[in-house]
Amino acid sequence: MKKLICYVFASAACSIAAMAQFSWQTAAPTETVPPKGEEVEKVIVNTVVDDWGRVVKSIELTVKHKAVLKKLEAKDFNIVNNALNSFYDPATGQPVQPFQEDGISIEKQGSKLVIKARPFDVEGSRNPNFRKSPWRVECSNSKLNFSMLDVDQINTEVIDDCIKGSFTFAGITREYMLYLPKDEDGNTIPNVPLFVWQIGGGEYNQPMMVCALANKCLASLPQHGQKCATLVFAIANPNYSYSASLDPEKIKLIDRNNALQMAFIDQLVAEGKVDGSRLFCAGASSGGGCTMRFMMQFAHRFKAAIPICAMDPIVPIHKVEESYPGQFADDVEKVWKGNCVYRWDGNDMVAGPMDIDSFVKLPMYFAHAQDDATCKVISTYSYFTARKRLGARDDKMVIYSDADMKEYGFGGFLAHFSWCRVLNDYNRDAPMDWLIKQF
Repeated sequence: MKKLICYVFASAACSIAAMAQFSWQTAAPTETVPPKGEEVEKVIVNTVVDDWGRVVKSIELTVKHKAVLKKLEAKDFNIVNNALNSFYDPATGQPVQPFQEDGISIEKQGSKLVIKARPFDVEGSRNPNFRKSPWRVECSNSKLNFSMLDVDQINTEVIDDCIKGSFTFAGITREYMLYLPKDEDGNTIPNVPLFVWQIGGGEYNQPMMVCALANKCLASLPQHGQKCATLVFAIANPNYSYSASLDPEKIKLIDRNNALQMAFIDQLVAEGKVDGSRLFCAGASSGGGCTMRFMMQFAHRFKAAIPICAMDPIVPIHKVEESYPGQFADDVEKVWKGNCVYRWDGNDMVAGPMDIDSFVKLPMYFAHAQDDATCKVISTYSYFTARKRLGARDDKMVIYSDADMKEYGFGGFLAHFSWCRVLNDYNRDAPMDWLIKQF
């Protein structure tokens, strides 16, 4: 049984795009939710991280008297305000609406009922004003009704297994979350590959959990079955913004953050947790730019990198125009031949030259959407071209068309979110497939 709830979306696409960048932040519910049924004892929700946050995979409902479950079937349940955790439905090309079919199945375990359904946004469905309408479960026996407001516990795959902590280096302290894979007996597997993610601008100066749940940065590889460590740091300073390359202090801070991350990775290697010969880095938007700078500093330490829709912390590219075709690539190449990176000398970050030989030998897989209006695709073309001129021979590049992005639900005004396509796509020769083949 399913109630069809129709929304009329009159907002402009640009408004959706603006809101989309903060879709992972908790939105206050906008409608009154019916009270919990009197037979509901406990509600546990099991989730996984999706492109915009968490989605519900199953619900464990514990009741006060197991007899109330005896004759119940899946058709006795209906989920209201359950929808894709996105703004754009790839199947319809329209803004997301609540599901017409829930895909519910149930399993009885004494006084516990496990409800499985089509995965839906843990915070409910968006209404036309981009606020969240709380999801709720309705039963033919109203004593078993409950909503997201009645949830006692939320479990999240991968995230719940992460180590949370803080690390100090180069005069700064940053929080981190680290996932270490385990064997069938629950023991941590030593000397595994490490995938470190550079956060995007929307996550700068945000709480650690915001960074961890903003996308699949920690969860993508483990959810795909890879025995790989994953790491993300919360960067506790404002986003460096466009044309940061004109501000030496901002560039020094980016490189300081990366120096801290490298020092932490060195500690993991020394402890035997990760394999120092199998280090990988990726990031998107501001994080794509930070990935480029990370590799400029430490190319000799990494095996491969994936810069996605990278911003411009090397030379100004966005919000400016080329004075002649190819100027940006020329500018990047010139900077790379000078004193372009900062390194920690024990007292301060000091400018010095890049190890060009190691930098160009490090393979990179660039990814960008052709229609990205936030970080223009010319940045990727410029980095790719400049590296090729310096001698890079193993780089790859994918430029996603609008159709490519729509295939994963991110076309049109959501073209900036090419990292969502990257972290979901393990098809042959896709960036993530290319990455794991090097494990």
